[in-house]
Amino acid sequence: MLQDVSVNIASGLVYPETAPFHPSETYPEWGGEISTARETNPVYELVRDCIKNLGLDAEHADTAEWNPFGDFISPGDKVLIKPNLVLHFNGSGADVRAVTTHASVIRPVLDYVILALKRTGSIIVGDAPQANGHFDEIVAQNGLRKLVEWYQEQGISISLVDFRKNCYPDGTRDGVREELPGDPNGYVLVDLGEKSFLEAENHLERLYGSDFDRSFIVAQHQEGHQYLLSGSVLQADVIISMPKLKTHRKTGVTINCKNMVGANGDKNYLAHYRVGNAQHGGDEYPPDLSFFANLCYRWDRIARDHILVRNTMGSRYLYKVLNQPFAMLQKIYRRITGQDLLLGHGDWHGNDTTWRMCLDLNQIVLFADQDGHLHDTPQRKYFSVVDGVIAGEADGPLSPTPKEAGYVACGIGGPFTVDYVSMYQMGFDPEKLKVNREAQKYPLFAFQPNDLQVVCVQDGDLVDYRDINMHFHPQRNWVGHIER
Repeated sequence: MLQDVSVNIASGLVYPETAPFHPSETYPEWGGEISTARETNPVYELVRDCIKNLGLDAEHADTAEWNPFGDFISPGDKVLIKPNLVLHFNGSGADVRAVTTHASVIRPVLDYVILALKRTGSIIVGDAPQANGHFDEIVAQNGLRKLVEWYQEQGISISLVDFRKNCYPDGTRDGVREELPGDPNGYVLVDLGEKSFLEAENHLERLYGSDFDRSFIVAQHQEGHQYLLSGSVLQADVIISMPKLKTHRKTGVTINCKNMVGANGDKNYLAHYRVGNAQHGGDEYPPDLSFFANLCYRWDRIARDHILVRNTMGSRYLYKVLNQPFAMLQKIYRRITGQDLLLGHGDWHGNDTTWRMCLDLNQIVLFADQDGHLHDTPQRKYFSVVDGVIAGEADGPLSPTPKEAGYVACGIGGPFTVDYVSMYQMGFDPEKLKVNREAQKYPLFAFQPNDLQVVCVQDGDLVDYRDINMHFHPQRNWVGHIER
């Protein structure tokens, strides 16, 4: 029987070191066509078993005829692999492998994509990292560059693409925005209008995107709700989402739903929060802050709206000089209390904006045609594989504490069933996370959790998925608000 979600957990699992991450053994479906690795590669086996346990092409499983992705990929299709390639370093100083999807998890997925395509069609592996992310460094670190190059040497039509139109290579506070080549398939401006989840939000004049010039993000969402979607995303016949399992500052968790932020080519179309607190129509931070915290927030708003907005080296220097007393105040506060004076920008459980933006993007990815027009039926096939071999907890998604979870989950049809199961097994209550709870109110996203068919294997034993609690530590501003 076909399952909605498959989970496979293996204690003590580690990523293999050497790209292109060949399997440790020759499985029947390859017929000797794929080389085996000299090093042990348990990740390949874990992902393969997770896919097999879904029940795809079950009648041919473990035979030479097995073609699991043949149920949703046809020869000649355009397939997009969407990993999480957010950043080239871990802000906590810990293992960067807790930040991005590892290429060893991508490898078996690509093998089954190629098998289903019968060496026809085309494959794009692409994402839009953080504005200060160094794409080339990311794909070198996780082995993805070498993996894609190996496939190209085999004659496979596959490319690796940075979807961003621009970036801040030195960070938004320290450098000036640079233009990038962007998606070779261009971009599509999609206006959701009244169908946007942001339509119900008040005080849209307070929206903040990813740039200090707020006038742009406000303009995109006051008359309509516009996003700049990658052409490669909308032209795909099949999307395979491959997120990293992590906590998140603005949405609580980041799995499949949050992963589609990387389908947008310009970060400043993405609403992240509304400036100020709830008393003034914002959701940037709570209203009950100390005098010093309010002082620092007021300075930060002045700096962003009047100094950093100029986007010049001179404005960056002026900011650094004037910011010194506020930076010193925050250091002293942290030293005395052991806590941060500021929450961050929308980085707390009261953020009522980011989840709306995430659901908007998923609505587009699933239901918009290649010209950006919405339909009531899915416009492309969707599959997901979650990389939680080394997951990220606490201060995710950019500064997570690595968690060796040995976790892989997969599912077909949409992001929300897999996300629900993964949230639950992280130790969170999906009903307490708006990115899940509010999605269920939208008919095209809704499903019945009690009706989910889930197969879960832990260290070789079949278990009830509801018995798994990996006890992830939430981001500090979410503690006490999402745990089950």
